[in-house]
Amino acid sequence: MALGRTLGNLWSPPAAAAPYASAIAQAEQKYGLPSNLLARQLDIESNHFDPQVIDGTVRSRTGAIGIGQFMPATAAERSLDPTDPWRSIDQAAADMRAMYDKFGSWAAALAAYNWGQGNVQRKGLAAAPAETREYIAAILGPLGLT
Repeated sequence: MALGRTLGNLWSPPAAAAPYASAIAQAEQKYGLPSNLLARQLDIESNHFDPQVIDGTVRSRTGAIGIGQFMPATAAERSLDPTDPWRSIDQAAADMRAMYDKFGSWAAALAAYNWGQGNVQRKGLAAAPAETREYIAAILGPLGLT
């Protein structure tokens, strides 16, 4: 992970992330995520920290809500208001740690976050759809992680 922490400095969060930077860094540290992994993931999930995505005004085509793009059912399972960016940041980090612990790689953890844990378990990372493979590359590539 030290290599990931060093190379993670290849990408920097956009200015729009500034209000959330401290919470993201704290969550990354709390859950042992590589530097900027969560920041980059939330950058993509929230369409570059678009306030209308973060506050739930704009939802994904599948109905996901907020900075972490939680599906309503997932948010309900976690008693999470997905439009609360502070709780969502912590929950997204906790989920990533749990998925990393379960699947053993950041690529598989990201696939599970994007495509669903069940899909990764049943079909494997190699069977991930193009959208999920692009999501993984868009997050890990700029961070120098694999």
